[in-house]
Amino acid sequence: MGHRGPGLPPRKAGDVARTLRVTAVAAGLILAVWMLSDIVLLIFLAVLIAVMLRGAADWAARRTGAPERAMLAVVTAAATACLLGFLYDVGPRLVAQSEDLWRQLHQQADLLRQAYGATPWGQAIVAHLSPSEAMQSHIANYAGSVATSTLGGVATSFVLIATALYFAISPDPYIDGFVRLFPLPYRSRAREVLVEVGHTLQWWSLGQLIDMLVVGVLTGIGLLLLGVPLALALAVLAGLFTFVPYFGAIVAAVPAMLVALTVSWQDSLWVLAIFLGCHAIEGYVVSPLVQRRTIDLPPAASILSMTVLGAIFGPLGIILGTPFAAALLVTVREAYVVDVLGDADAAGIAGNRWNEPAPARDPLLHRDGGPDAGRPKG
Repeated sequence: MGHRGPGLPPRKAGDVARTLRVTAVAAGLILAVWMLSDIVLLIFLAVLIAVMLRGAADWAARRTGAPERAMLAVVTAAATACLLGFLYDVGPRLVAQSEDLWRQLHQQADLLRQAYGATPWGQAIVAHLSPSEAMQSHIANYAGSVATSTLGGVATSFVLIATALYFAISPDPYIDGFVRLFPLPYRSRAREVLVEVGHTLQWWSLGQLIDMLVVGVLTGIGLLLLGVPLALALAVLAGLFTFVPYFGAIVAAVPAMLVALTVSWQDSLWVLAIFLGCHAIEGYVVSPLVQRRTIDLPPAASILSMTVLGAIFGPLGIILGTPFAAALLVTVREAYVVDVLGDADAAGIAGNRWNEPAPARDPLLHRDGGPDAGRPKG
């Protein structure tokens, strides 16, 4: 009879096989996310918009006693009306001002060419500024690609809005489908983690909305007092770009300074001072007060998340870096720190901070019953 060498006990062999399966599934998921990165970020953005709309609608429904779906329709219609009204009122003036700004920049370039074209360093700059046939051809090709990208962007925006509305109106089928991906003993806990992530995104959105309103109002007042053209449009852009912490302030200041440059360079410097002052107030006064009552996200986590996601996924990764970091921190805290490490004190750290009792039933992420209702646990 042959001698059989020692092998792994059946229990350890099962553990090894289970670990290999989990590793293979995790590697497959990471590869799928990498290959479908644009779609994954688009879905996350749709979820974020749905959470914002549903959060505002639920708040209004609790205050007015109206049905949740009716308030969701009102909130969606109000947001759409505000966006369309802004585009209708400011859009044509913004286009006209952009054309005027382009002419002003060309005139300034001609003046610089006449004044410093005879100097060695001036000749080097003029050589780069002078349009060649290759550059003009490149600009024409780029304009065509921009037109194609614009059409694709319109289609993507339509898909994004439709998906977000479906998520907000009827989230239960999508939540149930996601929860069904987990084994039966873990489905209830997976639903609880989703509820906590949804609460976190709602409170983060509320904090960002307050910051955006403060920056937009303060910037608008400063630009109006200074007499800068398109003060309202620039103030709205400043408020919208505040959605992206840190980087948004820099991006919003550039068009405002360029518009002010059409008046005088002194006004451009004053605009820079206004933006620095507004964001100093937002960063050192408003934001700490808001975060104390909503969610306190470490600044390093926000910056690292935006940097990493921006390097991997591009501009959309920068925009969604902070809410993604907030959702990830809650998931790691609940699924690993609490469940795996057993640190129950870490649960609910970023929960409700408005001294209101947490709702027993989340209208967006939870409903009575579910994919694991009535089934044995464990």
